[in-house]
Amino acid sequence: MIQTINYFITGIFDILLYPFGFLGDFWELLFLSIVVSLIVLLIFKWVSSPKKIKDTKNKIKSNILAIRLYKDFWKVITASFFKSLFYTFKYFLLNFGPVLILLPFLLPFFVQMDIRYGMRAYENDEVFVVKAKFNSNVYDLDIKMLDNDNFKPVLNPVFINAYEDEEHTRLIQEVNWKLKTIKNGITDIQLKVNDRILSKNLVIGKYHGALSNKKLRKSSIGHFIYPVENLLAESDQVEAVMIQYPAKSISFLGIRTHWLVYHLILVVIIVLALRKRFGVEF
Repeated sequence: MIQTINYFITGIFDILLYPFGFLGDFWELLFLSIVVSLIVLLIFKWVSSPKKIKDTKNKIKSNILAIRLYKDFWKVITASFFKSLFYTFKYFLLNFGPVLILLPFLLPFFVQMDIRYGMRAYENDEVFVVKAKFNSNVYDLDIKMLDNDNFKPVLNPVFINAYEDEEHTRLIQEVNWKLKTIKNGITDIQLKVNDRILSKNLVIGKYHGALSNKKLRKSSIGHFIYPVENLLAESDQVEAVMIQYPAKSISFLGIRTHWLVYHLILVVIIVLALRKRFGVEF
């Protein structure tokens, strides 16, 4: 079920962002920030109470002002102080409800933005590590990585079948390969485990699209965070195949930073600019 939802959402975003692909990442991010801002405004318009929020804000201000004006009257100061705390808590509750309702709507946007703007494809002549996690003793399995024209091994694979620490809190069953890219292209990392072959997508060179650091065996919340690739077969002994794409930054007017910084700035600007038109109070 989660897998079907994942591919549907990813497909919708691919269609929505296709016209902006020729302009660059920032303009895609701007478009998504506008959509997120409209969702925020609509949810607050339908769920929150602008009148109660405004009245609560005014009461907070009036009690703070009373503390400053009547600083020689300790009874007034004490009463105003506790009243300001009460109305601050009330203000928090009035906004907390809409935020809780917002989260399920915004989570797919954050996931899709992170897999598109939070990481970049590997460059040529770049070293990376592949980790395969298993659900059985790795020494009991015949495990090897198949040759590929796009990368080459740097070191022999490292087999790990040991507990994480002396308290035996977690058993680590994995194999690590250190590789180096040698040719641009979209390819697969292929592992042969006994008589079965499984693969994990790998992108080298310039690429504009969604990437995935992990390919999982089970459909779960973890798969919701990595929605790009199909699941591994349930019969495989492999729990997950993982790589770590390098972090990516977004450039605008010569300033490069993480996509989340630009996204939050854009959303704040758009929401504050349109809140009166929507009759929303924060």
